[in-house]
Amino acid sequence: MHESNITKSGFQWLGWGMFLLSLLFNGWACSGAGKGRGSAPVAVQQPPVATSAMRLRDPFILHDRHSGNYYTYVNNRPSIKAYRSSDLEHWEPMGNVFTADSNFWGKQDFWAPDCYYYKGKYYLFVTFSGSDRMRGTSILVADAPDGPFRPLANGPVTPRNWMCLDAALYIDKDATPWILFSREWLEVTDGEIYAQRMSRNLRNTVGAPVLLFKASAASWVKAIYSKELNKKGIITDAPFIHRMNNGRLVMLWSSFDKNGKYAMGAAYASSGKVTGPWLQSDATLNNDDGGHGMLFYDKAGQLKISYHAPNAGLGRLVIRNVTIEKERLALQ
Repeated sequence: MHESNITKSGFQWLGWGMFLLSLLFNGWACSGAGKGRGSAPVAVQQPPVATSAMRLRDPFILHDRHSGNYYTYVNNRPSIKAYRSSDLEHWEPMGNVFTADSNFWGKQDFWAPDCYYYKGKYYLFVTFSGSDRMRGTSILVADAPDGPFRPLANGPVTPRNWMCLDAALYIDKDATPWILFSREWLEVTDGEIYAQRMSRNLRNTVGAPVLLFKASAASWVKAIYSKELNKKGIITDAPFIHRMNNGRLVMLWSSFDKNGKYAMGAAYASSGKVTGPWLQSDATLNNDDGGHGMLFYDKAGQLKISYHAPNAGLGRLVIRNVTIEKERLALQ
């Protein structure tokens, strides 16, 4: 949101009565109100929010190298709102950066908004469900990280006859873009993670989806039961790939552990290829009932992870340092 134009000098010739009256008009600037041409009031800027007070799910942090700021995006159905930070400690509310119009296919969910800078544009990958379509991920595009974002296409980029969610973008060493996504356990019981090539402009997928692994490939996972649906299965949430300095790949993904807590695991591809093969870690990365993680570098070059914890309701934003030792990821 934009800061109000009210200044001290703007009221130096007005009495207190006029000053109080002006506040009733949501912070109109004296210069704007005096023009009498229907100038819109300027919204009062909201105070920053401390990281410890941020309540959200699926936090993806974009370090924008052009502005030097960090951005995270939040479900505000039927909108997506953004926060901006210069220090990862305080977050300035930026208001809605996307609002679905009546013609947009996505009517539900508005989950997991992940933002990437790619070829001069900013792309939001968001999970939606439509009244007449399967759950899937759409891509939104903008010229700036604070929007406004618009649909790259009015429909999901994931397979339209599958229930898919939590899509992410990965650019391989040959500069080929890939989309990673989860296939719902509600549909396949043993949740799956796929990769699929994309066109360079991100408008289309290329070729068939490639199954990377199923949830049961990891020894640390436990099935969950939905009483409402009378169904049992294993989930695969939030695949995210990071290329290590030696060219090998690590993938974060989330499920429920043997204790029934939401948790993150790591899978490794020593081939350096998206298609794997992928070797699962034996243990989870965390034990705080948190997940849906991603990795990013801060301004000092420190590798960090962001995720939400606990998993019930609106979790809190968690940011921790990450180390890679003996080609294995560890949280500090």
